[in-house]
Amino acid sequence: MYKAYCIDDEPLVLEDFMNNPLFADSGFILAGCQTNPVTAAKEIQKICPDVVFTDLKMPTMNGVELTEKLRGKGVSCEFVVISAYPEFDESRRFFLMDGFDYLLKPVSDQDLSQLLSRLAAKLARKKPAQYFPTEKLPPRLTKIIAYLAADIAAQHSVNSLCEEFHINRSLLNRLFLQHLGISPITYLTTLRMERAAHLLRNSPLDIKEIAAQCGYKDYFYFCRVFRNHYLCTPTAYRDSPG
Repeated sequence: MYKAYCIDDEPLVLEDFMNNPLFADSGFILAGCQTNPVTAAKEIQKICPDVVFTDLKMPTMNGVELTEKLRGKGVSCEFVVISAYPEFDESRRFFLMDGFDYLLKPVSDQDLSQLLSRLAAKLARKKPAQYFPTEKLPPRLTKIIAYLAADIAAQHSVNSLCEEFHINRSLLNRLFLQHLGISPITYLTTLRMERAAHLLRNSPLDIKEIAAQCGYKDYFYFCRVFRNHYLCTPTAYRDSPG
């Protein structure tokens, strides 16, 4: 699982955010949290998380200043800034430091789920999975994988898989992480991206139709996920040789 670290000067906000089950569903664990950004900067250098979620407005040091400080120390993890207000100057500084995303409060489950899916896909390219199937997969996992592959356009979710296979969230996540090294949602995203790449190269369908066939109702979100997965737009991928 990928390690997440979270910083917010409001303890209740911090607790609610990091107790959200969407993190575990997407393959993330809480490696640390802090209300003091100065202390957080020291802990992050020791813990080496894969991603840091930081509030923007905090006393002593704001989220962008924290990102600048850690980048200056050679910390190469992903950063996500969360703010109650859109601030152009701060967001521009953040993205100039290769920040991953800038979310506005209150963060909805849909926004968080989409961000975590994109984040996991990017981290999977940076940090290959540590677990690989070296033996026959458990029958239950094999059935779930076949079920996903049979209809990748369906609106699958962790909850729908749990209901379909009469399994709890914890066991579902553990099956995928232990045997495949990724979460169920990241696995589904990978299936969809592979199908999209195949269709782009081997079918005359336009990109909106391909997005729909791969389970994405939102065309622009599909393009965003594809770009994060293949490091180019669907159009550029289709036009590229071989």
